[in-house]
Amino acid sequence: MAVAVFAAGVLGYYFLGGQVLAGQGEWARYASILIGGVAGGGIYYTTEQFSQLRRFIREARVELSRVVWPSRQETLQTTAVVIGMVLFVGAFLWIVDWVVFSAVRYVMG
Repeated sequence: MAVAVFAAGVLGYYFLGGQVLAGQGEWARYASILIGGVAGGGIYYTTEQFSQLRRFIREARVELSRVVWPSRQETLQTTAVVIGMVLFVGAFLWIVDWVVFSAVRYVMG
């Protein structure tokens, strides 16, 4: 229902576009979107889905307050380990690729 009311406001914007002559009534186009948005938001505010969304956001904030964030030193160390492993695996795969390519070139002549 809320989406339908908002869509009606948007459609009102486009239908009133043909009625505007020389800039007169331009306010009606924007008012239709505003009224549709406010009415649609008001309808959505009364739904069970909105209360579930509020509950989810409230619980997410509680969980976020429980998170133990790493220190700067831990972050730098972890980043260094990841970069080191990426370089190691990249070099390893480059060597394996070179060996396989050389073997295929030798076999194929």
